[in-house]
Amino acid sequence: MPESTRENLYTAYTGEAKASVRLKVYAEKAEKEEYPGVAKLFRAIAESEAIHARNNLRLLDEVKDTETNLSESLANEQKIAGVGYSSFIAQAETDGDENSARMFTWARDVEDVHAKLYEKALEHLLAEETPAYYICEVCGYVTDGDVPEKCPVCGSPAKVFFESR
Repeated sequence: MPESTRENLYTAYTGEAKASVRLKVYAEKAEKEEYPGVAKLFRAIAESEAIHARNNLRLLDEVKDTETNLSESLANEQKIAGVGYSSFIAQAETDGDENSARMFTWARDVEDVHAKLYEKALEHLLAEETPAYYICEVCGYVTDGDVPEKCPVCGSPAKVFFESR
């Protein structure tokens, strides 16, 4: 595939993925404001955008076998936790933006947990186990066991955790 087309596919993938997430957040807001029809529309278009993103990702040949996907995901988590978020946190602190610094810190800490979960997933794969995963809706912390009384990253109570599908 020509490099220019590859770059365009990656740009399209990034845009579609971001649109999907943004529209899901818009749907949550519309639900809270009691606009169920608009929320439903946002969710429908978010799913459509996710289909576009998946199609672009496949054309980019980014989806490999599961073991490779786990290994690459582990490497990506380690990279973003170790390099990306540290500079984001430092800049937010320099700017005096405590909220952004806190969000970046939570994300960095959760990325470290993701890396550990990917490592454990390889073990689960070999043992043919399928654990349950629970996610903190405040900071994104993920556990593959019981829900903690308090989130170890943001301190939120157990009630904010939901089970992954």
